[in-house]
Amino acid sequence: MTATNANTEPPAWRITGLFWDQGRPRWVASRPGQADRPLELAPGTTVRLGLSAPRGCVGRWDTERGRRHVCASTIDASGTDAQCADCAARDRGRLLARDAYTDDRTYTLYLAWFGPGLVKVGLTAAERGRGRLLEQGALAYTLLGRGPLSAVRAAERAIAATDHAVERLLLTRKITALTNPQALTDGPTALAGARPSIANAGLLDLLDPIEATVHSNTHAFGLSEPLPQTYDTLTGVQVPAGLVLRVEAVVGRVLIGAQPDTDRPLVVDTRLLAGYP
Repeated sequence: MTATNANTEPPAWRITGLFWDQGRPRWVASRPGQADRPLELAPGTTVRLGLSAPRGCVGRWDTERGRRHVCASTIDASGTDAQCADCAARDRGRLLARDAYTDDRTYTLYLAWFGPGLVKVGLTAAERGRGRLLEQGALAYTLLGRGPLSAVRAAERAIAATDHAVERLLLTRKITALTNPQALTDGPTALAGARPSIANAGLLDLLDPIEATVHSNTHAFGLSEPLPQTYDTLTGVQVPAGLVLRVEAVVGRVLIGAQPDTDRPLVVDTRLLAGYP
């Protein structure tokens, strides 16, 4: 029989990340042995965080068991990657991106608008709905077709080889685009114009068709106006640290909010905070 110290403190709650659930952003914290704890980030919410060391791996989501796989590894205090090498190598989303994983689910091909000149083609499991588009911060999008992973992946690459869209966009470019008023208004017209060109080129022939509809995410993000040209950006964390922010918008995994002592908004890539207790 092993004796335990009744005064031993339980593991600290640790920021896991910002996720979208049923069309709403939630900041999630986790602790071993307990269910994840979400904080809804509606506009007007005031976020108060105290961050300390060490920064730990956020683990990975076990899809089959419907729960988080807990990891005790510590990770680099800087950067946006909050998984250790082992968890990253086993993460299903990352395996899928590397073409190292396949399954029999139905996938959807999409065209997403992030601003003038910033159109991305991608894929997502059909069962996720628009969750992937919200996570990526797409201001507008249209669904091009659906089918098995192999067919959707082939169509994605074929479209990326044209001048219609790219497969990847840097987050810095997405954020900069938010200062352009056209980013919030011109997406539907641009996507509606690109879709027929893609279809007429035969790039969707192997997919089941989806009705040509363009959707906007700006309301879900809380974006009623462009980001001001002058804003502050969180570039890193030096613990112990604190953050106080009144949420004005949540675009993908980026918080835009008002700071207590300045008129300039603060833009926070929440991946920088994941893993901190």
